[in-house]
Amino acid sequence: MKIGSVEVQDQAIQFKFHLSTGPGGQNVNKVATAVELRFNIEQSGLSEPICQRVLEQGKSHVNIAGELVIHATRHRSQKRNKEEALQRLANILDTAQTPPKPRIPTRPSARAKQVRLDQKRRTSEKKQSRKNSLD
Repeated sequence: MKIGSVEVQDQAIQFKFHLSTGPGGQNVNKVATAVELRFNIEQSGLSEPICQRVLEQGKSHVNIAGELVIHATRHRSQKRNKEEALQRLANILDTAQTPPKPRIPTRPSARAKQVRLDQKRRTSEKKQSRKNSLD
């Protein structure tokens, strides 16, 4: 199954439908419009670095079993909620595709160091002057 720009195994995705608490009028009490998408990261067939980035990116939505759980209840129809859940999964997978830029450590310039030290000295002098005036 193709989700966004990523190809994943069909058995990695499961849908559960239940009654929604969102919009829907009388329909909300009769039809299971809310969608819970469960994406098993280990069974997805994705490479290890991508799996690690998916786990890191969606860590608040990953359960103990290693499944990424996405709830969609915004729309009144089951079909639109299912499409929204798939779209959110596609966004997560697409951003996990690109590796993060490596951080290049930088150092403050000599001028920045001097400004910081001057500011510290002025603050220290200010506090020392307050201390002496109170004695």
